[in-house]
Formats: sequence, C-alpha cells, structure tokens
Amino acid sequence: MRKLLVAVAALTLVSALSGCSGDSNASPTKSGAPMPTIDPALIPDAAPADAALMDPANFDTGYGEYTFRVGEGPVWCTINYESNFSVCEQMEASAQYAPIPIPDTCDYSYGYQMRLWAQAPSGSPTADMPCAGGSYADPVGAKTLNDREKISVNGITCWVDQLNVRCDNEAGNYIALGPEIWAVH
Repeated sequence: MRKLLVAVAALTLVSALSGCSGDSNASPTKSGAPMPTIDPALIPDAAPADAALMDPANFDTGYGEYTFRVGEGPVWCTINYESNFSVCEQMEASAQYAPIPIPDTCDYSYGYQMRLWAQAPSGSPTADMPCAGGSYADPVGAKTLNDREKISVNGITCWVDQLNVRCDNEAGNYIALGPEIWAVH
C-alpha cells in the first residue's frame, strides 16, 4: 500500500510540474514568427586536422545503423548505412536557442532534429529539419563520441566539438546541432 501511495504522489508531482516552464518562449510557434539566427562563430566549421577517426563498429546498433551520444551533452546522432543518411537530435527541453517556427504543414515537434543525406532522394533536400513526432533513435546505451573524435560511414562524416556535432557529406552539405546551435546547409 505504501508503494502505491508513493507512486501516486510522484505522478501527482510530475503532473503538477509538467506545466511549469522557466522560459515562455520554450514552445515553437506556427509560421509567422521570425526565424531565429545562430551566431555563425558558434557553429563548428571544420573537423580539427587531428580529430581521431573512430571505428564505426564501436557504435553499431546491429540494424544497419550507428548511434552515438555527442560528448557529455544532450545530443545524439544516428548514421543509417542502408538509406545513407544521418539524423542528429536532442530533446526540446535541452535546446537553449530560440524556438524555430513550426511550418504550417507540421503538427509535431520541429527544430530539434536535423537530417543529412549522403545523396538526397529525388525531390528531397539534402539537409533538412524534419517534422518529428518522436525521436528517430533511442540514445540509451549508445556509446559516446567525444570532443575531437569523428566517425565516417558511407559518405557521411560526423565529428564532435565539445557539446556540438557536425555531420558533413562528400558534396559539402552539413547539419550541426548542440544545446546552443543548429545549422542546416
């Protein structure tokens, strides 16, 4: 009976606190709001020449994907070998940048997941910010790619700069994500 009371009290507390937010701008709004900008100096511009190339096998999920956590930060990425793309993501609450306006065509989360194709399918952008109804991958149990380390799989190279990650394809397109930054090029 005591365990039941503790569980009910915990659920009540979680429910009460879930409506609280320290930032009234934490939820993105539909189109019409200005697109926030990120200081370009914060976005990693090139992998360090001495970045250690890690063995992708260390991050293999066993499903044709390679998932890693980004340093000690809140970001994680997955490189899909079969479909030849990478997805980097973080929970909305971890983002410290201004909310990105949600397109009218999206009824889910936007601005916390970035995708990069090695070569985009016909009619698709090479790098984009997809409308996401949930996480692409589960980072629980994923190994960490540390600062100044990189992984390269099937035409996509991702590397870590402190708490940020940048993934590049061979054509020069990239995505970058971190608690304070995002970039799609």
